[in-house]
Amino acid sequence: MIWKGNLLVIGLLIVIVLGYFFWQVKQVQQTFLHYVQEHSIMLAGVIELNARSAVLSQEIIEEIIHGFMSNTVRFIDYLDTVENFSADELAEFSLEAGLAGIRIIRAGGKVIEGPPEWFQTPDPDCLAQPRKLQHLYARHLYFLSWPQMQTPGCIIIGVKAAHIEALHAQVGLPRLLKILSDLSAVQYIEIKKGHAEKKSRKPEVVLLNKKTAEVSLALGKDVLIIGLNTNPLSGRTRQLWNEFLVFSAVLIFLGIFFSWLLQYYQSTYMQKLRVFERELARQREDAALGRATATITHEIKNPLNAISMGLQRLQIEVEQHLNTEYQELVATMLKAVQRTNNIVTGLRRYIGPLKLHQQHIRLDLLINNILSLYHKKCEQVCINVSCEINYKGKISADADMLEQVLENLIKNAIEAQPEGGYLKVGVEQQGLEVAISIENKGLTLSAEQAGCIFEPYFTTKTRGTGLGLTIAKRIITAHQGRIEVQVPHAGLLRMIIYLKRD
Repeated sequence: MIWKGNLLVIGLLIVIVLGYFFWQVKQVQQTFLHYVQEHSIMLAGVIELNARSAVLSQEIIEEIIHGFMSNTVRFIDYLDTVENFSADELAEFSLEAGLAGIRIIRAGGKVIEGPPEWFQTPDPDCLAQPRKLQHLYARHLYFLSWPQMQTPGCIIIGVKAAHIEALHAQVGLPRLLKILSDLSAVQYIEIKKGHAEKKSRKPEVVLLNKKTAEVSLALGKDVLIIGLNTNPLSGRTRQLWNEFLVFSAVLIFLGIFFSWLLQYYQSTYMQKLRVFERELARQREDAALGRATATITHEIKNPLNAISMGLQRLQIEVEQHLNTEYQELVATMLKAVQRTNNIVTGLRRYIGPLKLHQQHIRLDLLINNILSLYHKKCEQVCINVSCEINYKGKISADADMLEQVLENLIKNAIEAQPEGGYLKVGVEQQGLEVAISIENKGLTLSAEQAGCIFEPYFTTKTRGTGLGLTIAKRIITAHQGRIEVQVPHAGLLRMIIYLKRD
């Protein structure tokens, strides 16, 4: 249940982080819109100032041109009064004065101009618009019509406007709009003429799509429309998404990891608790069994000794007076008493405390001594014995108890093969441990049943007590070692004892 609670907490944290993320996105969007409004007002101010500057510069330039052309036309009028100009003289004077041309309309409609055909437009009415500077955009020309002072007539002079128009284009509003449109943050700038009736000076921002935000605000009588790139907003939003996803992934990973860790430690703790409870129950059972066994063995041991002594005396003293049948009966009874005594002795050893008298011993010598005891027996039943000892160092152990364990295992291996087979004993070093393996044929149990052979009273012998291997395991455990059972395949048994080496 702890890991489920942990996952619930992680889920709540992700929900809180998600809420914080949306709040951050909202804040970023508001900050961006505020930024757009401020920069739109700034751009509008720049455009408005530029427009006023362009108008003012154009007025000043035209005033300068008007003054220059006025002085020039007065001088031409004076010279023409003194002596009338010819067409060639007008062309030469125009070239020297930097004029595009001069045109004199005399009384009666006679026209003299130089250079020829420089003024290809209808003649203006000097009396209707006297002394007014006019701009012909199609011809790139400024001209001034001036009524003559002394004689009825009109003088028209012109100046080329290409350079002045280029200057206007450089400082004019279209040029500024193009420059501003080339900025990385600006997609387009437009001015709608005469649409400012309902527009205020406060910018109105609309997010058209994921890439464009449009701002509109009044600029005099017109409306300025600016399309701004929303890449900063999109980039910051993507960054927040990435941070959220990474943080959520890390949070989920840590949640799963710590949940698994809690579950693992909880399962381990529960498993240890169950093992402890089983061990406690086993100890209680052993204690109860020990008390009962101590009482029973005490009550049985004395009568068994008396019966055994009586049978032995009877067998010795009256053997010549008993026929063969009764002699066999006494011998059988004596064997039964001894077998019963062995069972009682095994019970007492099982329940009794183990007191180790450890000393440094050599396993190779101990095993060779045991095998020498069963050499004849193995030859009689055709059991091939092989011994491979690769570790001849010493270990710290109780020699008598360890000899009891090994002898019991070797004896069991021999008794499991009454019709012959093999016995393989090996000793080798494995890290900080020494492994003693005993392998033999003749196993009649499955791998699952073989795992129960260390349980008390489990035996496959008709006359076994089922305590030999249990006592062997207790002895090995008391040496801080362990014993394992392996069944490589059917009919084969391998016992392995692991002991700490010196």
